[in-house]
Amino acid sequence: MTTIERAINSIDMKSRTASRGVRIAIAFGMVAAGYGAIVVEALRAGGVGVFA
Repeated sequence: MTTIERAINSIDMKSRTASRGVRIAIAFGMVAAGYGAIVVEALRAGGVGVFA
């Protein structure tokens, strides 16, 4: 492999790793938002604090 080919492969692998990390972060955020909505609804239904 030439130096240019190695550099391109390195950039490609870093891009794939970053993309996977972004997808994981987005999925985690979606799950956290879902749990947050459930907690808020439970507090609202129970008449607790500011949600009463």
